[in-house]
Amino acid sequence: MLEYVFFHETPFQSFVKYLETKKVSPKITIEDDSYEIGISEDINEDLSDEIDDKYDELMEMNQDLLEKEEEANEHNYNLASIGFKLKDGTSSNANIDSNVMSRIMGVITPLELNLMVDAIVTAVESPEQRSICQQIREGDVI
Repeated sequence: MLEYVFFHETPFQSFVKYLETKKVSPKITIEDDSYEIGISEDINEDLSDEIDDKYDELMEMNQDLLEKEEEANEHNYNLASIGFKLKDGTSSNANIDSNVMSRIMGVITPLELNLMVDAIVTAVESPEQRSICQQIREGDVI
């Protein structure tokens, strides 16, 4: 299996489209900040050379895009914030690294996140001394 890796979605998508025009079926793996493409080694040498040339071209684009994003991040804030309201009506925010927030939001819905934040706020404002097992036995948790 020949493997190609990108770290930006734009050149990755371009490479996949290019492979499809060449009738090459890619095996795609996306993990965190990397896009991996595998193709069969059973292709003719000329096509393999063309694919390698295209990959080199798109890797330059990949690097340029990453550098531009890095420059933009140097001049901008890279945080996300979760807003919540306390019992007394006071509003506050918890600042979170935007990469962490992106990963969280890739797995749960905004409603689920709000439910979790509300549960944490309630636990902080009204600490529960009983264990979860005790709360369940006493019928306080459903």
